[in-house]
Amino acid sequence: MKLSWLKDVATDPGPSVSVYVDATRDRATGEHDIDLRWREARSALAGQGAPEPALTALDAVATEPTGVGGHVGRALVATATGLQLDLVLTAPPEREEAATGPVAHLMPLVRSMADDVRYVLVELDRAGADVTVARTGAVLGHETRTVEGGHDLLHKGSGDNRAEHRYQRTVQDSWDHNAAAVAADLADLVRRERPDVVLVTGDPKAMSALKDKAPAALAPLVCEVKGGGRAAGTREKAFEANVTAALDAVRTRRRQAVLDEFAQERGRQGRAVEGLEPVVAALRAGQVRTVLLLDDPTSTERLWTGPGPLEVATTREDLDVLGVTDAVQVRADAALVRALAASDAEIELVPRPQEDGEEPLLAMTDGIGALLRYAV
Repeated sequence: MKLSWLKDVATDPGPSVSVYVDATRDRATGEHDIDLRWREARSALAGQGAPEPALTALDAVATEPTGVGGHVGRALVATATGLQLDLVLTAPPEREEAATGPVAHLMPLVRSMADDVRYVLVELDRAGADVTVARTGAVLGHETRTVEGGHDLLHKGSGDNRAEHRYQRTVQDSWDHNAAAVAADLADLVRRERPDVVLVTGDPKAMSALKDKAPAALAPLVCEVKGGGRAAGTREKAFEANVTAALDAVRTRRRQAVLDEFAQERGRQGRAVEGLEPVVAALRAGQVRTVLLLDDPTSTERLWTGPGPLEVATTREDLDVLGVTDAVQVRADAALVRALAASDAEIELVPRPQEDGEEPLLAMTDGIGALLRYAV
């Protein structure tokens, strides 16, 4: 998971106030529950020394409706200068949290977004397509637009005379032109949005024409999904299940690629490290490309950090050597996310075993490892 989108929030000099709440309102007591939880969280934050201007900024939004129905969560971050982040999540957080400190507590947000998939859904017929840009981790407002090719001879006849053959060729040309228009729009969209996958569904002939017209760079991203389309009568539940399966496959493939690379590279000299101290040292040097972290929301591990996001260490002495005189101890996960976001690195959360005695997907010293940008 890329963390560059969090860089501004992560590297803000703070102090920061971070709040993660269940924002579900479709219960009889939903509005009252949200108000009550915010009052309790606000009181606890004030007791922790949270800056009052940050709490005032949160007052303005913490109890406001999200505009989204169903079970949703909300991530909020504020500083003395105002609101830094307000994001509606597609599910409530694993647990509600409210914290203040010199570094924003962003790991709950990273956890909520860890399985996020950016995707484009293309619902085709022979006239064009409805194209939706979306992501699975946060409610950011799906963008849907229609692409029409402009050629309206769409249905072939069944005759076998010369005039009928010419008509059929004209119809085929219409399909091809319409598919070319969709392909051109899709190629431009993919360049701008950089999705993880392009899901294509609808009329089989239109899908075949799109494949023929699409640039080669699109081929690795395209995944056909059965059951959808622009026509009325689509079996929505079956199609949604097929979309979910396709997105799950993207997540599994993406995670396994990182795990496999780490398993391979840690057997070589200098391309991967494991254990908290070696990983933190590599972060401090700007070497880390991807951190692999065994996901543990109950962790109480702490690290030392200075004003700079890469001024991070397991001991105060390590920062003293670098001349950092105002180091403080913070949550380890908060310091890690700040350093990763600041250095344009990525994180891969490795799921915990679900049952006692079950082996983790990847065993690592201290539950942490890193792939490096260059060999030590």
